[in-house]
Amino acid sequence: MHWVPLCIRNGQDQDNCSQKIFVPTTAATSTPLRAATVTSLTTTKANVQENHACIPMFASKAGATIIKGCVHPSKDNSKPDHRQNQPLQALKERQSHQKKINEFQISTPVSVNKLKFWLTGYDSQMKQYLLNGFQFGFRIPYEGLRKFRSHKNLKSANENKLIIADTIQSEISKKRVEGPFYKPPFPNLQCSPLGLVPKKESGKFRMIHHLSFPEGGSINDGISHEHCAVKYQSLDDAVAQIKKFGVGALLAKTDIAEAFKNIPIHPDDFELLGFTFNEQFYFDKTLPFGLSFSCNLFEKFSTALHWILTSHFKNTGCVHVLDDYLFIGPPSSNNCQKDLHNFLSLCQDIGLPIKHEKTVLPTTTLTFLGLEIDTVKYEMRLPLDKLRNLRETLVGFQYRRKTTLRELQSLIGLLNFACTVVVPGRPFLRRLIDLTKGIQRPHHFRKLNSEARADIKAWLLFIEYFNGKALILSDIWSSSNVLNLYTDASNLGFGGTFHKHWFYGSWPKEWLDHHITIKELFPIVLALDLYSDMMKNQCIEFFSDNEAVVHIINTQTSKNAMLMKLVRKLVLISMKFNILFKATHIPGVHNVSSDKLSRLQIEEFRNINQSMNVNPTPVLPHQLTI
Repeated sequence: MHWVPLCIRNGQDQDNCSQKIFVPTTAATSTPLRAATVTSLTTTKANVQENHACIPMFASKAGATIIKGCVHPSKDNSKPDHRQNQPLQALKERQSHQKKINEFQISTPVSVNKLKFWLTGYDSQMKQYLLNGFQFGFRIPYEGLRKFRSHKNLKSANENKLIIADTIQSEISKKRVEGPFYKPPFPNLQCSPLGLVPKKESGKFRMIHHLSFPEGGSINDGISHEHCAVKYQSLDDAVAQIKKFGVGALLAKTDIAEAFKNIPIHPDDFELLGFTFNEQFYFDKTLPFGLSFSCNLFEKFSTALHWILTSHFKNTGCVHVLDDYLFIGPPSSNNCQKDLHNFLSLCQDIGLPIKHEKTVLPTTTLTFLGLEIDTVKYEMRLPLDKLRNLRETLVGFQYRRKTTLRELQSLIGLLNFACTVVVPGRPFLRRLIDLTKGIQRPHHFRKLNSEARADIKAWLLFIEYFNGKALILSDIWSSSNVLNLYTDASNLGFGGTFHKHWFYGSWPKEWLDHHITIKELFPIVLALDLYSDMMKNQCIEFFSDNEAVVHIINTQTSKNAMLMKLVRKLVLISMKFNILFKATHIPGVHNVSSDKLSRLQIEEFRNINQSMNVNPTPVLPHQLTI
């Protein structure tokens, strides 16, 4: 088959024709196939004798050969074939969508080249992940449906539109938000509600992107829990560093400014971060605070910065939690100042902004993770405003018979925070936490039972004695051997010794049927009650020949209600006097003196312990009640 030109202008010869089409000829005759009258370059008809499936139509114009479509034999091409146009239309839509995405650039102040230099020697896989993310944007591990949806903003946003408008405009000026658009910029834009939450500073608010709405169909619901799990350093890590340098250790700290907003999102995921305001569309281009994946991702970056400090700058001591960095150094040295300076220089080099107003130069007292650390007094304490708030909240709960889930969760949050200072307080949270089970809505009520009210009273008593302070204790545990603390119990009675002090007693009638585990735990609790003044501010290791007692002391829990009452009493005493405790199992053959006391063999006890005090420590009747 050959292709020959055919003039489509009536009255013009072949050589002078201004508009031609090329048609095939048979190889044998080289006779051009005749085309029917062509009314325009875009509407063409042809009757072709050959049985060709599709004959390309060409037009020559201004010296250029232009493909104009196909002539189908025995078919009227004036009507479009929509079935053939569907793949082309889909391709055009995808290309248009990608073009829109490409119009928007990622936003981050971080220099990829500088970061690449500092990450030399870092884990290769994590290094590449971070560098690719800062260069092209980080992907959100969203596995849900990608389709358009839009939800109304929260009440807090609708009642404070001026604050929302100012915040959005600020984000746009920083190139972290795109908009406004009068129609969705992407066909699959997903718009989640906006809201406002108050900051610590009076009259200031933080705009939140509620990516957990709607329940069951939100952006966060489409992200697997494995992508949200994260393990932080803690206050315990800071305390361990302080203990390394001792009393008077120097502390300094700084914060990364607008931490998550320095992390760019990949353009393909812009459509997941949409929101609306005043009937216009916007989308976020940086890591939002409401995304369940945000903490996991930022901690990866923050951990890499910590590694740079350790590997390149050989820092003395550092603890970080997300964007908060604490530096610890020896007293009377410039190590702490040097470590802080190195971190600030690193951030400046890679383009990471710092909250200079929250930067604290080396000192012996500062607040980290919401708690005051004092290396001279060697103690941690709740700030006065938090302590006052906790006390007022507990007093408000003291005589209540019921509470809403939201109020109960708020109280648990306050108590849980207090437990970061005094770990033994956790047993007094368990029954309160159990009350939250089975309640679905924040405004639903739950009755406060007698056990919950007892724990609230215990916390009030704890606040009275503890006053929001706890000493930083030594890592050296004082065993019962060193303290000369021994206890034992039998079916007849109980007894124990502490230095030259000793106590004993027979079981009241109501105790006779109690399990031996209860009887074994009781004299340990009683010993702390009797001699707590001499045990305060120490780490004490108890020895017991009862494995069940050892387990209960170490876990501070039991399914037995009577045992849990003893555990709570043990913990309450330890909180009052800042005593940490643990238990170790040993055979009972070495516990001779206490064994004699528990069997009420007092004269035999005196014969083998002549250096003990003449008289025992009295056990008062109220101390025999649980």
